Amino acid sequence: MIERTINRYIVGMKESIFLLFLFLLILMMKAFFTIHAKPLPDEAYYWLWSKNLALSYFDHPPLAAWVQALLLSFSDNKYFAIRALPVISLGFVLAIIILWQRIMFKRLNFGLWLKNVVLFLAFPIYAIFFSLSFPDYLLITLLFVSLFFLFVYFETSHKLAHRIIYWYLATLFFSLALLTKYNAVLLGVGVLFFISYYKKQINGPSFPNILISIIIIFLIQMPVLLWNISNEFASFSFHMAERLDQGKNFLAPFKNILGFISGVIIAFSPIFIFNLNNKYFSEDYSENRKSFIKMSKFIVVWSVIFCLFLSFFTNVLYYWLTPATVILIPFLVNILRLKVWQYLHIFYGIVISLILVINITVYPISAFFGNVDRETAILFGWDEIVEVVSKEKKLRGIKKVVFSDYRIGSLYIFHSNDFNADVVMEERRTQFDIWREEENSFGKRTLIIADNDFPIGQKISSHFEKIDFVKDIEISIGNMLVRKYQVFLGTNP
Repeated sequence: MIERTINRYIVGMKESIFLLFLFLLILMMKAFFTIHAKPLPDEAYYWLWSKNLALSYFDHPPLAAWVQALLLSFSDNKYFAIRALPVISLGFVLAIIILWQRIMFKRLNFGLWLKNVVLFLAFPIYAIFFSLSFPDYLLITLLFVSLFFLFVYFETSHKLAHRIIYWYLATLFFSLALLTKYNAVLLGVGVLFFISYYKKQINGPSFPNILISIIIIFLIQMPVLLWNISNEFASFSFHMAERLDQGKNFLAPFKNILGFISGVIIAFSPIFIFNLNNKYFSEDYSENRKSFIKMSKFIVVWSVIFCLFLSFFTNVLYYWLTPATVILIPFLVNILRLKVWQYLHIFYGIVISLILVINITVYPISAFFGNVDRETAILFGWDEIVEVVSKEKKLRGIKKVVFSDYRIGSLYIFHSNDFNADVVMEERRTQFDIWREEENSFGKRTLIIADNDFPIGQKISSHFEKIDFVKDIEISIGNMLVRKYQVFLGTNP
């Protein structure tokens, strides 16, 4: 008996050492990315928002831009501004996982915490969002804090008067998450439906408390509402009307569904998805915790059904499902119960993360299979692009540069600090269209930068009497042509 206990202890120690190695390996990859990765287009786009503070923005609510603006008030280093916040947020999440475990097990089990953390960091979707300054890092962090307080609410005896405080803390942090990204509403609606239906069984909050929570959520969203009122409901129109226009293409819904499902499988790990219906998921827990896990499953199912339904009307992005999975983070060891599944999930995540790091910081992976994909190609060559554009502006006495795509326009502004640049996209509106309303003039002579994927369309050409080709800007890595941009000169009398 003693020998068996000693052997079990030794095996546990060896596994903890191995998990610690994997944890450090993941952190080293993240550190390498943080130091060497140049900004992605959306990172540059959101950074530009933080340089132009407003009540809200066209694409998303404002909280992430406000937080980044706060950091920029302490440091002018724009690279630090886009890399620091995801790392800081990840630290908060890891700390909350410790607190969550202490409540569940009345102590901190380092081995269990380490395994749960490595399983969490192995998710490709979380590896991405806690490396990049997309609003999602803040969304996930705020939702996780909200769900922590909701879990404490479930755990606390309904006879204790202070129990309701945890409910309102969960409401507050959820409200802030919704002020970060609109897709947080999927989790909020799921929680509301579940608690309203099972209110008596779980000793849930009274209907007056639920109503007060809804009012709190609404009040915290007032900046978004006021911004939309003053901008002809531009953001609401984009998400609820323009995005839903799929025309009459019969195959579009099926392509949307296939794209959503395949994206979810890759981003959230096929091993994790396969084990979501694990019958042992909640067997070790009390009734209160089983109710919380039952709610988490309901939220996942409801979110998937809603996204599949929405696929009939628009292109649903796989990461819209992220809020529904945040609630499962503290229970990963129980979901992936067998060690073989745990380590398959971890190695899958490490391989995917390594590919992404190499692709963005070292060399485009798609180059080995032919042409470099556009989303990767546009990350390279910005010193050369800025130099060419600067020379053309100086040579021709031009102040204004217009781009046909917000991605390359945002990257140009980030790398050049030319805040006078503009973007006019043919197929959709962007935050640049909102800013342009304040000064709708391109002048007599304007440089126009386009590429084959986003050529000059009617929206740009309508601003000029004449548009002439100037030159190509070819970006190469070694002997491989990565991307080619076209420079045009737009003139007015």
